[in-house]
Amino acid sequence: MKLRRAARRRGMTIVETALVLAVFCMLLFGVFEYCRFLYVQHVVQNAARDGSRYAAVNMDKPSTFDATDYTDSSGTTFANIQNYTTARLGGADKQLSNYKVAVYAVDSAGLGLTPVVIRPQSTSPPTYPDPFNASDPNKVPWNSATFSNGVAVSIQGTYKPLLPSFLSMSASMTFTVTALTGAEG
Repeated sequence: MKLRRAARRRGMTIVETALVLAVFCMLLFGVFEYCRFLYVQHVVQNAARDGSRYAAVNMDKPSTFDATDYTDSSGTTFANIQNYTTARLGGADKQLSNYKVAVYAVDSAGLGLTPVVIRPQSTSPPTYPDPFNASDPNKVPWNSATFSNGVAVSIQGTYKPLLPSFLSMSASMTFTVTALTGAEG
């Protein structure tokens, strides 16, 4: 009689453990995934900030310096702004799909609005260019920003969780991070 009771109790323990372990694993993976998302977002924000500062101190470089390396007369090569910004991500760009970097002079009229609108300068306002479209005819060169204006770096990408269906999350989250620095030119 005692043998049957002990065998039943062991079976109940296995079932209870399986139920608790399933809930615990979902919670644990949810915390890991959320921390991974916050990590990527934080690194992207820092990279955008570093990239905008790098652009601000290199206003004397040609307008192609946003995507093309520059070599000065002494033979020193400077990494372009997009590569510099990507290097600051330290590999976190691999966590993003459709990853893009844009560098642009900021429209000072947008900074006076409430709420503030960080948008590229345009050759024909009120039509403002897409900062990620290099061939937009309304686009103003990034290094044309004057001392009172700003230069911005925007990073856009789509974050995809590892286990979205398991954690009841969106399959992808697109975000854009923009950092603005005062131009030093």
